[in-house]
Amino acid sequence: MKILVRPLCAESLGVRSTATYVETPDLKLLIDAGCALAPRFGQVPHPLEYRALERARKIIREHAERCEAIVVSHYHFDHFSPFFEETDTVWTWSDQNVAREIYYDKIIYIKDFERNINFSQKVRGRLFNKAALGIAKKIIKADEKNFYYGGTTLQFSKPLFHGEENSKLGYVLATIIRSRDLTFIHTSDIQGAISDYTFRFILEECPDILVIGGPPTYLNSFEEKNYIIAKSNLLKLVEETKLMIIDHHILRDIKAIAFIENLKNRAKEFKHQVRTFAEFQGKDNQLLEAKRMELYSKDEPSKEFIHWANLPAEIRGRKFPPL
Repeated sequence: MKILVRPLCAESLGVRSTATYVETPDLKLLIDAGCALAPRFGQVPHPLEYRALERARKIIREHAERCEAIVVSHYHFDHFSPFFEETDTVWTWSDQNVAREIYYDKIIYIKDFERNINFSQKVRGRLFNKAALGIAKKIIKADEKNFYYGGTTLQFSKPLFHGEENSKLGYVLATIIRSRDLTFIHTSDIQGAISDYTFRFILEECPDILVIGGPPTYLNSFEEKNYIIAKSNLLKLVEETKLMIIDHHILRDIKAIAFIENLKNRAKEFKHQVRTFAEFQGKDNQLLEAKRMELYSKDEPSKEFIHWANLPAEIRGRKFPPL
């Protein structure tokens, strides 16, 4: 074995996430140990989405137990598990107990929460660091640093834009793992490498396997020029990458499958492959968030769930949805 890559949770599996487990002969690592749901279409998530979130939480806990280190690429709630004082039952199903179980006795490589970061992530980063200090084996600000585990190199990028240049959403870290002449990169929320710097960074690192988040085409605010850049850059990246695993923002759009098929066709010309997280696991894509209104129409929730969904937010937030 050179590098074992196991994409765990993402939009193609029904939740917001890019949680990925990576194992080499020298290191067992979990990247972005978080998952979440989100408001959309004026409806709380459908029961099928909550079941997917429940599964995702279980899978993340299981893989956290077997690894020695965890990466926090940035401080959005679908990329780390926050130490909430009370359980957030609506969006993340995380609390102090959940986070403690995941991060206990781990080396945690984190995005620096004091530099190259926007205000909301700075606050979340400080809170996470304060809570994790008492339980983690070690917390390391990883920006632009290299670490060595036997024949494995663990490298972190300089902060990359969360999408386009100077994005208000801040920055993320890419994780690069090299083992026995094989290179793996996890790029988190770069939104299809819209940034020219990010695009060139990936090309220069020459990954054999690339986990990448696609562009957020589901957003009305997403500009056409950025769509064109993301599509062009992704088409170029599949020419250079043996296996691209693409998911996240792009899979919040029902039209994503056609977009990804285009990438697959280009990849075939170079005898390369493109997969979503679900396809990598041999499963069908489950675009639950994108199909939320359709789910409510075709698979009507129980009366108990509807009652829960209509509770005032402060009460609903303290009760798990009846599934």
